[in-house]
Amino acid sequence: MARAFKRKGSRLVGQFDAEEIGVLVHVLELTRRFVAPERPDSGDPFLDLVAGLGDEADPEEPSDPALARLLPSASRDDPEQAAEFRRLTEHGLRQRKAATLATAIAALEEAAPPVLELDLDQGRALAIALTDARLILGERLGLRTDEDSERLHDELEAALAGDVELDPAMAQKMAYYDFLSWVQESVTLALMSR
Repeated sequence: MARAFKRKGSRLVGQFDAEEIGVLVHVLELTRRFVAPERPDSGDPFLDLVAGLGDEADPEEPSDPALARLLPSASRDDPEQAAEFRRLTEHGLRQRKAATLATAIAALEEAAPPVLELDLDQGRALAIALTDARLILGERLGLRTDEDSERLHDELEAALAGDVELDPAMAQKMAYYDFLSWVQESVTLALMSR
């Protein structure tokens, strides 16, 4: 059973069994694939920089609401400004998000359960990666407000107590969201402690 991260010098140390680490890796890998740039890097830093400036004349906002939350519009009032900003920044933003997720995944895959030990950079990458994963799951669960989050928690508690029955896929998403929220809080508190 997972135990919260504690800061030990310049390391964050928590306890997670192999299955819990597997869940984290699985969800973060799905998130990485979801946000990864649509065109791969060429390997030439200059060409990748130029390509990252965008070559679409009129890029569209993502049609998937979860992706739209991860790659929000720069302006709700000026569609031309929003499109230009998206053209210039979306590829780079996707690259950074995918790289952060890859760092977090690599750190989790290096773990020797039950100990999960991270350096501070890996801890920050995990906290950021969990934010992206939670945004996607939150969108899929219809979470927009604190009240929505409280409702989710109450429904999950009632299901675990056997008071209500949930659709298995929805129950799994809810459990993942709850677990990711706890892990994110744990790693964030450990990062902030001295």
